[in-house]
Amino acid sequence: MQHRSHRSMTPIAIMAFLGVVSHGRTCFQSSKSIGITSVRSRARNNLSPSNMQSIWSGLRRKNQHRVHAEDHVDVAKVSESTPSQVFDETAPRVIDFRKKTTSMAGAYAGTIGMMAFTNIEGYQGEIFCNRNTNMQKITAVGFDMDYTLALYRPDTFEKLVFKEALKRLVNKRGYPSKILDYEYDPTYYVRGLHVDKNRGNILKLDRHKYVKVAYHGFQKLTKEERAAIYYNSPHNNEFTEPEFQCLDTLFSLPEAYLYSQMITIKDKGDLPDKSYFEIWRDVRQSVDACHWSHEHLKKEVAKNPSPYIVKDPHLFESLRHLRRSGRKVFLLTNSMWEYTNVVMNYLWGNPPGTLTDEWQDVFDVIIAGSCKPGFFVNNRLQLYRVRNPQIDSTLAHVEGLHDMTTEQLLEGGKIFQGGNWENLHKMLGVKSGSEILYVGDHMYSDVIRSKRDLGWRTMMVIPELLHEIDRMESPLAQREYKAIRDLYYERASQEDHINELSVKLAYMEDAGIEEEEEGATQEDYRDALSIVGDQLIDTKTQLREKIKNYHEMFHPIWGQLFKTGLQNSIFAQHVEKYACLYTSHASNFRFVSPNCSFRCMADLLPHDGLRRAVANPLSRDSKIME
Repeated sequence: MQHRSHRSMTPIAIMAFLGVVSHGRTCFQSSKSIGITSVRSRARNNLSPSNMQSIWSGLRRKNQHRVHAEDHVDVAKVSESTPSQVFDETAPRVIDFRKKTTSMAGAYAGTIGMMAFTNIEGYQGEIFCNRNTNMQKITAVGFDMDYTLALYRPDTFEKLVFKEALKRLVNKRGYPSKILDYEYDPTYYVRGLHVDKNRGNILKLDRHKYVKVAYHGFQKLTKEERAAIYYNSPHNNEFTEPEFQCLDTLFSLPEAYLYSQMITIKDKGDLPDKSYFEIWRDVRQSVDACHWSHEHLKKEVAKNPSPYIVKDPHLFESLRHLRRSGRKVFLLTNSMWEYTNVVMNYLWGNPPGTLTDEWQDVFDVIIAGSCKPGFFVNNRLQLYRVRNPQIDSTLAHVEGLHDMTTEQLLEGGKIFQGGNWENLHKMLGVKSGSEILYVGDHMYSDVIRSKRDLGWRTMMVIPELLHEIDRMESPLAQREYKAIRDLYYERASQEDHINELSVKLAYMEDAGIEEEEEGATQEDYRDALSIVGDQLIDTKTQLREKIKNYHEMFHPIWGQLFKTGLQNSIFAQHVEKYACLYTSHASNFRFVSPNCSFRCMADLLPHDGLRRAVANPLSRDSKIME
């Protein structure tokens, strides 16, 4: 064994020596983050290419000090009134579902944000763009009603759905009567999650379909448990029907909570004859029946909509804004005409029980009971005209559609029920789907099918943006975000160091070089690798903890809606892929010109972020760089 030379370099010296050349060699992925480009009449719209170079270059505004309502929550008092099992990720969940839950989720859940329409210092009504959209080429703008024009209060409407579904489970499905006392927590779940029907799990996926967070009922699964179920099994999980169900609308949150409750009591032995899949089927059918049946749910809302529906004071102003530009405006909803008429009259400003036709003047065409997504794919669905809409609302089948002109079709009135996309295109007088912009809240029924099958341009209404952006721009979140960014680059630098040291050591071993000219030996490199490896472990631990803390600012269980870890969530990916535009409320149209052009950010791949400090003398661009 050779002795080290007096010129031998220490491991720290090797690290310092190699560190000079190792920085910057890792190419960070510059994925196209959604929600970067917005249109609003102010200077923040001017985005330079440098603002788009990496995943850390989001739309940043001035870091103003803002006081949030959430910041005034007395955490100690809330914690005292909250069962600790709800947030203990390791302890078995022993939850009394008969008690109303006062959870920390209540202060942070995105669905609560939909009840605020003015937020001067946070989110200010921007419309974000994923696909360039020239409004001058749009001749008709359509709107869904439920959760698009009419925003439902989660603490009242969803609770009503939940209670009605419990009754159906007991009376029609034979579930134990004790569940009738169960309460609903409207803040526990968020959109974009997936239900594993066969295993009783609720999952949050990233854009690569990696399960980042998973719960069985209300019990969190460890990383090892998630891997054993979804990645070490011989089955390839695509997380699609019929084994999985995506919670892609706010309507689906009560059924997710109810399903988790039923999973908990099944695991206690109360539902021995029911499989997890059968429980999901029962829950889903019970909740769907509540929405489609007029026995109680919609009759209850129709009696007095004010406790259940949030009235947007700027809604009709925005619709008139579009109509004055010469565009046709239409309403396309799955709700039947009687209920649609009640809700729209309430949004118009009429007191409960007062029905007029004034609100109808804002629309060129009204189609209720459309049965989306079938409306977009089945051109054989029959169209009915609503006669005497304010009296008995009788339905008359529209015959001879193929021989009618647009004028003839609308002569007998503009209010219809049922039908299909071909009927609507004729009513609007459009030649192709690209002339239509449709605004809705349901990822599948409103956005995906209309865009993918008909080529419509789409805008998705995401009320949770209010909470997400307000949280994201808070001073505390900004500090946490900066710490995550610094640790992210530190981790990459340490991994570069390890790569550099490993390559050098392997070369010395293969070449039989025991000591370099600079005095560094193979043993020095091994020591340096050990030191940097320990530092990397520490950095990863800190980074995981920081990311966890950051996500808990948005929601203590599911984290940021559009992210899982540092990756876009699968919900964010779907928004980016299928929603040409997205915003928090349909009324945000009032902030933009009806003839504006929405521009999305530039697409970037990881290699687009490379910036060579020294030109390659053999490249064609070398003379230019000189």
